[in-house]
Amino acid sequence: MATHQMIAFLLLALSIITEASSSTIVNPSSQCYTSLFSFGDSATAAGIYTKDLAPGTESPHCAFTPYGETYFHRPTGRCSDGRNIVDFLAQHLGLPLLPPYHGEYPSANSTSFLQGANFAVVSATVLDFEFLKGRGIVSCQNCSLSVQLARFKTLLGTLCSTPLECREYLKSSLILLGEIGGVDYMRAAFENLDSGGDVVEELMPIVVGRIGSAIEEMIKLGAVHFLVPGDFPKGCFPAYLTQFQTTNRSDYDALTGCLIRHNGVSSSHNAMLRDEIQRVQNLHPDVSIHYADYYGPSIRMHQDPIKYGMGRATVNQACCGAGGPYNYDPSAVCGRPGAVACEDPKSYVMWDDHHCTEAANAVIAAEVVRGPSFGLGCGRGKQPAPESFTAAE
Repeated sequence: MATHQMIAFLLLALSIITEASSSTIVNPSSQCYTSLFSFGDSATAAGIYTKDLAPGTESPHCAFTPYGETYFHRPTGRCSDGRNIVDFLAQHLGLPLLPPYHGEYPSANSTSFLQGANFAVVSATVLDFEFLKGRGIVSCQNCSLSVQLARFKTLLGTLCSTPLECREYLKSSLILLGEIGGVDYMRAAFENLDSGGDVVEELMPIVVGRIGSAIEEMIKLGAVHFLVPGDFPKGCFPAYLTQFQTTNRSDYDALTGCLIRHNGVSSSHNAMLRDEIQRVQNLHPDVSIHYADYYGPSIRMHQDPIKYGMGRATVNQACCGAGGPYNYDPSAVCGRPGAVACEDPKSYVMWDDHHCTEAANAVIAAEVVRGPSFGLGCGRGKQPAPESFTAAE
C-alpha cells in the first residue's frame, strides 16, 4: 500500500477511536432505546478498514478530504461532508454517535459498544461475495450483510453472558437494518450495461428475501425493535445520471430531471421490501418491524429544492466533483486529485456521486423521526420529534 494511503488509514483509525472513546454514556432511564445497532453500506458507514477491502484495492475515496469537512472537520469514513442519517437518529435518541465495529476490537474493549455499534461498510452488498462473483458482479470480500451479521453476533457475545441475558439486553435496542441492497443493483447495472436491467430484476427478490431472513436471524437472538430503510432514488444520483445519460428526454422525469427507469428500480425494491417486512411481521406479531422511507424525502428535495434551502440549478449535481453536467467524473471522484468541493454544501442535495450532503441527510432523518414508525413499541412511547434537524454551519 502506498505510504500516503497507510498514513490516511492510521489517521482515520485514530480519529474513530478518539470519537468513540469521547462519547458520553447516557442514562438509560432517560430514553426510549438504550442502544442502537446499525447495518448498511456507504450511506451509513462510519469507518473504513483495510480488512474489508479486496487485495490490492486502494483506500476508498471517502477516507480523504474534503469528506467530513462540515461537521467533523476531518475524514471519519463517512461518505458525506458531515453526519449521515444514523448519526442524526442516534443524537435524537440521546445516544452517542455509533462507533464502527469491523471485528477488530477484542472483548476487553466491548464496553465501548454497550450503547450500540455501526456495522455498515463502504460498498457493502446484501448478497455474499461468492454469489455475486458467480453472476459476474464484482464486490468487496468482507462487507456483505452476512458478514455484518456475523460481527454483530460476535460483539453481542461480549455484551451479554447468556442467551437470556442477551434477550433482555436487546429488548431496549433498536436495530437499523439498512439502507442496504442498492450496491447490489448498482454493481449489476454498471458492470452489465447491456443486460443490467435483467440482472437487477433477477437479483431483487433474492436481495429482499435475504434482508427478511436477516431480520428473522436477529429475532431469534432476542431483537424486537427494527427500523428497515428502503432505497434512495438512485436515478437522481450524479453517477447514474452520468453513466446512463441519454438524449431522449422521455427517459427523464420532467419535474426532477432524474432517470425514470432507475428510480423505478428503487421504487420496486421498496415495494417488495415493504411486503417482506409485512411477511416477517405476520410471523412475529410480538416484534416491532417498521419500514423507514428514505425515498420520499429524497425525491421531494429533488422536486422542490428551494423549499429545503437548496439550489434548483444544482439539484442533481454533486457538491464535490470534477466537472461535467452533474459535476461527476469517474476518473476524478471526490477525495481524489482533480475533484474539489463546492463552497456551500447546504445548498446541495448530493455531496458526491452517490451520497447525500449532511443537509439532505438531516431532512431525511427528520422525516423518519416524525413518521409513525419511529420509537413505537419500545415501552415508553416516542421521543418528541424535533422541529427540524439542522446541518452544521
